[in-house]
Amino acid sequence: MSGRRGVLAYPFSLAAILAFTGLLAFALWRLSDTEAALRNQAGDNMLWAISQAQVAARQLDATLGRARLGEADAEALRLRYDVLYSRLDLLEAGPQRRYLAALGHDAPIRALAAQVYAREGAFLSAGATGGSALHELLARLATELGRAANGAMVAQWDETGAQLDRQRGAILQVIAAGIVVLALGAFLSVRMLAALQAEQRAQMSLLREQEIREAYRGFVALVSHQFRTPLSVIDASMQRIQRRGEAMPRTEIAERARRVRDAVGRLTALMQATLDSMKLDAGRIEIALADCAIAAELEAARQRQLEAWPGRTVAIDIGDAVPARFTADPLLLQQILGNLLANALAHSPRTEPVTLRARARGGRLLIAVIDRGVGIPEAEKDSVFQPYFRASTAARADGVGIGLHLSRRLARMLGGEISFESRHGVGSTFTLDLPL
Repeated sequence: MSGRRGVLAYPFSLAAILAFTGLLAFALWRLSDTEAALRNQAGDNMLWAISQAQVAARQLDATLGRARLGEADAEALRLRYDVLYSRLDLLEAGPQRRYLAALGHDAPIRALAAQVYAREGAFLSAGATGGSALHELLARLATELGRAANGAMVAQWDETGAQLDRQRGAILQVIAAGIVVLALGAFLSVRMLAALQAEQRAQMSLLREQEIREAYRGFVALVSHQFRTPLSVIDASMQRIQRRGEAMPRTEIAERARRVRDAVGRLTALMQATLDSMKLDAGRIEIALADCAIAAELEAARQRQLEAWPGRTVAIDIGDAVPARFTADPLLLQQILGNLLANALAHSPRTEPVTLRARARGGRLLIAVIDRGVGIPEAEKDSVFQPYFRASTAARADGVGIGLHLSRRLARMLGGEISFESRHGVGSTFTLDLPL
């Protein structure tokens, strides 16, 4: 479960970072869009109202000129005057009046507007005299309204600039906040990944510790059993000699001594295998490569096993393509071959021969140990190279189940590998594959 969470943490963390990035990009886009809208909407109702009043004054002045020429009637004058009146009246409303007062144009415009209101009759009489005075009044009103419009425009742009400055400040704040959020998200993601990895390592360490504890228990039980058998043989032989003393025939003494030596040899082999495994785990086994004669190494391994297994047959078969010499560590090579031959002899009948076969193929040296023994059950093949594992068919043979595990590790140190084929009740072939 912990391992699965550790694996899923990576895509989840990446999704969180992408989400933070997407939100930041969206915020920047929205703020940029808002800033553009503020620029495009610089004019407001106040500037429009002033401009419309100025236009209405000029249009009324133009209509008066046409009326004096007989080109406009009283109805046209009434329309233009009403438009100007409505525009000036709008400027006198509360917000607009306060705005004009802030610009300093309220009093002049109100004074000129009062004069326009007072001379309504003159404006509506198309043929009235004093047209030049009305023209001058409307010109002064239009000029004052133009000044007010310019002031409003300048004030509006100033306000818009201030708003843009505030908006830019807000954008910077959002950017800073987004960066902080992104940094926090990345930090939290890293911390989450680190915590998950630490938890996974702790779970793996706990599992490894449990496996080691179980292996240690099995090893202690197995070693205790394997040591007890030769010790019992030694104890029984010594008690026999002690009870009978000088009355025991020399032939029986020699037989008892042989049994004791065999038992001592098994004890020594068990202890050596255990020590070799501990040295390998501690990294205390070093490789010393040397030029080795293949035939001599195979014969040395054969003779060493025949001394431990008198009366047995070990045949050597060297292929024609096998070179005379190759480079390897002779001590490690002898230890590997010794373990493979000892297993083959221990797990096959005394009447059956064991074959040590050497072949060369593709720049590799293949040394196979072939027996006609009990074989390995199909269900147990995956555990053959596990430390302290012993097949159910090997219950009667001595050993602690570490030879094959040790041999494979030594073979890998030499750049090789050990593989096997086995059929239950037919026999096994263990092949040592080394580079030439």
